[in-house]
Amino acid sequence: MIVKMKEILLFTTARSVDETIRVLGNLGVMDIKEIDRSPNGIAERRLASLNKTENAISSLKEHSKKKKDTITRVKYPAKDPKQLVERVLMTEEIRRRCKDRLDELYLQLDWYKTWGEKVNVKDFEILRKKGIYIRLYLLGKSMLPKVKEDHTVVTFPERNGKIPVALVTQNEHEKLNQKEVVPPKLSFDTIQRQIKRKERQLTEVEHFLDDQTEHLHWLEEYRILLKDRLGMQQTLGGIGDIDGKLKYLKGYIPRDSVDDFVAKAEENHWGYHITEPEKPEEVPVYIKNPKWISIINPVMKFIDIVPGYKEVDVSIYFLVAFALFFAMLVGDAGYGLIFLLVTLFLRKKLTPQMQILIYVLSGTTIVWGVLSGTYFGAEQIAALPFFKNLIVEEIASFGFDNVSFMMHLSFLIGAIHLTVAHGIRVAQFINSIRALSEIGWVFLVWGLFFLTEQLVLGKTMPIWGPWLFIAGAALVALFSVESKNFLKSMLVSLANLPLSLISGFSDIVSYVRLFAVGMATAAVAASFNNMVLPEGITDMGLLDLLMAAIALLLGHGLNIALALMAVMVHGIRLNMLEFAGHLGVQFSGEAYKPFTLVSQKSVVEPEKMEPAPTT
Repeated sequence: MIVKMKEILLFTTARSVDETIRVLGNLGVMDIKEIDRSPNGIAERRLASLNKTENAISSLKEHSKKKKDTITRVKYPAKDPKQLVERVLMTEEIRRRCKDRLDELYLQLDWYKTWGEKVNVKDFEILRKKGIYIRLYLLGKSMLPKVKEDHTVVTFPERNGKIPVALVTQNEHEKLNQKEVVPPKLSFDTIQRQIKRKERQLTEVEHFLDDQTEHLHWLEEYRILLKDRLGMQQTLGGIGDIDGKLKYLKGYIPRDSVDDFVAKAEENHWGYHITEPEKPEEVPVYIKNPKWISIINPVMKFIDIVPGYKEVDVSIYFLVAFALFFAMLVGDAGYGLIFLLVTLFLRKKLTPQMQILIYVLSGTTIVWGVLSGTYFGAEQIAALPFFKNLIVEEIASFGFDNVSFMMHLSFLIGAIHLTVAHGIRVAQFINSIRALSEIGWVFLVWGLFFLTEQLVLGKTMPIWGPWLFIAGAALVALFSVESKNFLKSMLVSLANLPLSLISGFSDIVSYVRLFAVGMATAAVAASFNNMVLPEGITDMGLLDLLMAAIALLLGHGLNIALALMAVMVHGIRLNMLEFAGHLGVQFSGEAYKPFTLVSQKSVVEPEKMEPAPTT
């Protein structure tokens, strides 16, 4: 449910603006709208500091995972967290350069392994000055006879399937039509010395970063402080000025938080004006649902869309439909059981919402798989007496010719889904003539359903079917647009109707993907089984069984990945495009983000924090 919001205009004095921001941050209910950008780029600089700190923390956390001992070798007496951040990032840059240089040196060292460690690269230049030119190549064996026939060459022992060849000539322009190998600029001994020096430097860098992991908790506190100070500075960008003495803020708060806000305003002697929002398109969207509906939130956050303030919250409709679509698209009880077991194993690492959501999706998949007789695509399991008695023939994956019924079921689900969308619109416009237009669309959806069945499945449309189009088109044409010019609005509706009908037809047909993708998932699983175990496991040895198990694991793992991709593409698409399109939801909203302070130390300067503890 989208919570109703109130628009707030808050007035405070210039002297107390910092305290006002602190109180608002601790209250944490007001989404502040920016009036003026933060002066002098302060917010941008603080954002840069926050990003640097987060990079330093990420670097130290990575090193804390690899730390093998607790011996302290390098001490850095940090005076404040900002200095430590800069030092860690600088050290990381030195580390990166060391690795890049080592890669270059090892590449040059590899040249000597091919052409000989005793080669002196300076001799090439000495010979060049005396008119003798040496060019180096790596050639295939088949090319060598022809090259020896036409040129003076010296060959070296084969390396990695190639023959090192040195072309010796007094003609500066004589070359082979192959890529030339350029000698390194450094001698073999120099490269070895530099490698040792860089490896020693890299070890010191690694030790330094390892030892600074003891300051992680310090930097975490600093990050919280920076976040709060950034939030406060960004909030300053939302403050308007009146004659330099009076400051004002504009924002939005949920209707049920008005009493708390008013109490704080009275306590802190703020002036305020609370009204209904004048521009709905600017109002942030706060969605608040019961816990059982909120389990769909991880999916909504993943696709990162928010309905507009005046639109409909689709959470509950999305949850119900998504669970059904997930079950039909995956369609395998074995896969559903795997999802369930993995969730149980990783439950401590998943949020409660994500756990319950996967339990629901796993459960619906298992139920669908049992009813369709699909267990890892194995017909033998479905044929066992107990499982066979649970199969519903009309939706069975194996052994029954039910293609026509499954397509009919997919179209029926589509018609019901779109009917729900227009039914919601009827309730939304219950006090308007547009409700009659939405009823007309319900008639048209079912008319399109019968038309789809006739064209695709060859089923005869009911004798009263054409009346659905007649009644639906009349209601849509007469009541789609509220206008003083009735004739003009009717002509506009009639002009748009043909394209709308074509779009509605394609929307219903689109639901056939539920059957097609689900069938494909079962077929691919069965194909893997038949390829790996064409004659069963009765005559297979232990090694054969082990190899078959690995092949099945990889095959079904790939099939599960493809099924989950299908869910993300098709399951979400049917909700976000077909359903939402008929519901009139454009997802044009911006999420409600109240200004909140995390730490009570937010007004403390970073330089005043206590130094990191030393050991």
